[in-house]
Amino acid sequence: MNQRRATRIVALTTVLMLSIVMLALAAAGCGGNTPTQGANDMMQLIINRDYGAAYDAFSSASPVKHELNRDDFISQMQASFPEVATLGDFNVTDEQIDGDSATVSWTAKITLPDGQEQPLNDKFQMVKEDGTWKVSE
Repeated sequence: MNQRRATRIVALTTVLMLSIVMLALAAAGCGGNTPTQGANDMMQLIINRDYGAAYDAFSSASPVKHELNRDDFISQMQASFPEVATLGDFNVTDEQIDGDSATVSWTAKITLPDGQEQPLNDKFQMVKEDGTWKVSE
């Protein structure tokens, strides 16, 4: 009976862990069900320095994709945010939706190698593409 109970616990734990992994993978995909979630997803890629995935996550109509190829985008981002600088404290301050487009205003903070912190205030222009919100500009 103890063997049977242990087998059940292992099986339930496995199912629970797989469910958590699936939810994490779904949440990690760039583009969300709201403009705020899409902006959060994009910024998380940038904070994690996953610039290739960030480029891939822009909307198909994004000027970024029309002006830069993937490798050039990655190079520019690496130059803009060197390894010794950190980007964090991302916070959405406003979301304005108009049909299949939206503007998401946000703040963040960049910490330079000397410890100096600089605030960032910007906006993402978002579009709904294939059912998810993606950064267009």
